[in-house]
Amino acid sequence: SIMDRAAQQGILFKGGSAIEKLAKIDTCVFDKTGTLTYGDMEVTDVIPLCPNNSARDLLAMAASVEEHSNHPLSQAVVDAAQNHQLPHIEHGEVEYVIAHGLRSTLNGHCLVMGSRHFLEVHEQVDFTEVEEDIRNYEEIGRHLIFISSKKKLIGMIGLRDHLREDVHQTLADLRHLGIKHLVMISGDSAYKAHMLGDELQLDRVFAEASPKSKSAIIEELQQHGHNVMFVGDGVNDAPALTKADVGVAMCRGTELARQAADVVLLQDKLLGVSHTVQLANIAMKMINQNIKIAEYVNSGIMLAAALGMLNPTMSALLHNGTTLGILGRSVALKNA
Repeated sequence: SIMDRAAQQGILFKGGSAIEKLAKIDTCVFDKTGTLTYGDMEVTDVIPLCPNNSARDLLAMAASVEEHSNHPLSQAVVDAAQNHQLPHIEHGEVEYVIAHGLRSTLNGHCLVMGSRHFLEVHEQVDFTEVEEDIRNYEEIGRHLIFISSKKKLIGMIGLRDHLREDVHQTLADLRHLGIKHLVMISGDSAYKAHMLGDELQLDRVFAEASPKSKSAIIEELQQHGHNVMFVGDGVNDAPALTKADVGVAMCRGTELARQAADVVLLQDKLLGVSHTVQLANIAMKMINQNIKIAEYVNSGIMLAAALGMLNPTMSALLHNGTTLGILGRSVALKNA
């Protein structure tokens, strides 16, 4: 009954076990992009750091490589280049490094773009000269894509994301429903991630996270005795969705995320997360009430029959009547 009611509200439960586990959840972990935010990124700043390249050159170069990826950041860069009618720049084969960025070649030189962690740790690119610029852009909420050539930073692209309108209501509802710990996992820098965490009054924030670290974070929380629900939408969220006690995939999530999740939201609204927990609580409350009713009423019937107060026919009628009454209460949940 509750699964039918959930489907009417745009929530797909893949089984009864998900409902049982949801009622025990005390920690909710959110991926940031596409979950707490819409994921519809918009390019706001193109910052060339090499005198040989203009902002238009840098954007055209980045878009020519990023068009090989379906990541929201990549699509935003490609859309910006198309809006400005920039030409396609010939380049070599593109290598997609999951959760990090892209590698290609341009004019015989290695061209790398992606997160700061990717360029700084894996490509040994020096960021010393642009630390202040990075901080300034992060303070105004920009997400930055970094571009390097020949191990040297040649530019940055700033993008703006938008928080979902219902994010504050969802978090408040989850706390009201008994979720004690609200956590965010983000690939952003620590400064930017914690700034958003403070705004949303989250209990804990994990920054610069990779797909592997997301799964490790979920496991760490579980080892500390928490029952964890993870909400995500991307390919790189699949391991965490599988590892969590309950995985919830957003409506616009990738096919892999939807397959890995225990619950799929069929409407692009974050409030579906709190509705999911609420419905699970209603279901388990009804189940526990029905068990108690059945135990008390049937025990009374048995006692009355043993004392000779009920004949066999009446005992059978009352017993089956109790069963039908409990079924009726349960069916009524569909339209409650």
